[in-house]
Amino acid sequence: MKLTKEQVEKIVRTTMDRLKERDLVVFKADERKVLERMVEIFLADLRAEDNLDREVEEILKSHAGAIDTQKIDYRKMFNMIKGKLARERGLVL
Repeated sequence: MKLTKEQVEKIVRTTMDRLKERDLVVFKADERKVLERMVEIFLADLRAEDNLDREVEEILKSHAGAIDTQKIDYRKMFNMIKGKLARERGLVL
């Protein structure tokens, strides 16, 4: 995970505060519960992306020989495979 839980909480809190300041949202539930749920969802999305990254790394490891001999750009191939898998699974990165 690239962000800590504290960083995620700060991002979510800032987002909630700005939405409230501009009267773009009205909470029907306790704001603390909304904040906690938003943090949970955010962290789950980060974990899903981490899992996807690990899966792409495994795929590339299994083709390491071809990547080396054909001088394929690892990062470009990583991003291409990650994007394809994300689209297939309906993940938004």
